[in-house]
Amino acid sequence: MTKAKTAGQLIKKLQPIFNRWIRERDKGKPCISCGGYFEEMDAGHFYPVSGYSGLRFDPDNVHAECRKCNRFDESHLIGYAENLRERIGETDYLALKQRAEDYKKNGYKFGRAELRELIDKYKL
Repeated sequence: MTKAKTAGQLIKKLQPIFNRWIRERDKGKPCISCGGYFEEMDAGHFYPVSGYSGLRFDPDNVHAECRKCNRFDESHLIGYAENLRERIGETDYLALKQRAEDYKKNGYKFGRAELRELIDKYKL
């Protein structure tokens, strides 16, 4: 009998699956922040995981971003914000902003069943 995976273990399993899905979805698109084209991209979050855990696996919040912008450019969110509105549209941008406010205010905790569903959803 195998022990059920914890939510933390499922998050660790889901993260690379989701990141790969984001990179595949955004293949051929420019970096969301600087607009440059790069062969290797990260899956960059607009609202950071540290303060907005509920948006960690939200495809409106995560887009292909060059490694320089995602890892080393403190001002990358300026370009990200401008390009995000255009990429997902005003309605989805405002909905994402509302979800961020809700999660910041109320917190969010992924359940194991939800995480298993997301793993199945984003597997390529």
